[in-house]
Amino acid sequence: MPSFTFTGDAANTGNQVLTATVSIAISPESAVLASPALLPGASVVGTLAVSNAGDVNCLYFVSADWAAVSPTTASMAQILAGSLNASVVASPPTTTLYTGALTGLVDQPTGGHSLPLGSVQEVTITVALDPGAGNLVQNRDLSIDFVFVATQA
Repeated sequence: MPSFTFTGDAANTGNQVLTATVSIAISPESAVLASPALLPGASVVGTLAVSNAGDVNCLYFVSADWAAVSPTTASMAQILAGSLNASVVASPPTTTLYTGALTGLVDQPTGGHSLPLGSVQEVTITVALDPGAGNLVQNRDLSIDFVFVATQA
């Protein structure tokens, strides 16, 4: 019975699979808010730069991670955080990412904010003590970390 025998050589070589890098950088990484002792209606403002340090367009989200500063208790810190109004604005173009109670500044804006490849945006954060804040928040203190998270666009 006749048969065939393989005598040649065929190869598909040099294939590559590459992955993208989604990354942002924040400058400065140190505190941008230096608050005096706030009175009701007073505010403090800080500005930082968010840059796309990856190799693709991305989206970013902002959250506030806050905690009581001793001797303020955790429950009093919750009340104070609810009495602090936060505003986060990015530019260019000027876009409000969040306005509301500090307690609601979690993964904002909904859907993320676009940060094209190679771009830098200035982000201004304002924190104000509600004008109607009463004695319950007097002499209470918080520490706040602003957390920026990038995802693919």
